[in-house]
Amino acid sequence: MLRMFSFLPPIGFYILAICVLAGTYSLQMTLQAADAEADFNKIWLVGGLLAFLLGFGGFQKSLEERENARQPRVSSADVMQKLTPTETGKANPDLDVPPEGAHGPEADSPLGRLRARSEPVEL
Repeated sequence: MLRMFSFLPPIGFYILAICVLAGTYSLQMTLQAADAEADFNKIWLVGGLLAFLLGFGGFQKSLEERENARQPRVSSADVMQKLTPTETGKANPDLDVPPEGAHGPEADSPLGRLRARSEPVEL
């Protein structure tokens, strides 16, 4: 139901709920004039349920709008500026050469034994 009335602001849902209750009351009064001893519980059950759903939909919509307002808005230009490198075409030697303290796995570690098995043996 929220998707069907997604164009409405939260106050629109509340106004629709009040209109449904007023319409239910009007229908009851019209039917009561025709038959004074009729049972109106079903009319109020349907009208009340519909009004409750509309009121709850308005509450959900207000929560969604509040959550969307808290999230920062970032333009695509800002994202592209952060994604594109500032200096294009220049090699960075710090990134091409591994640091001096970096070394391979220990010979006794599982990865070291795996590398030892995968290295070609010269005969």
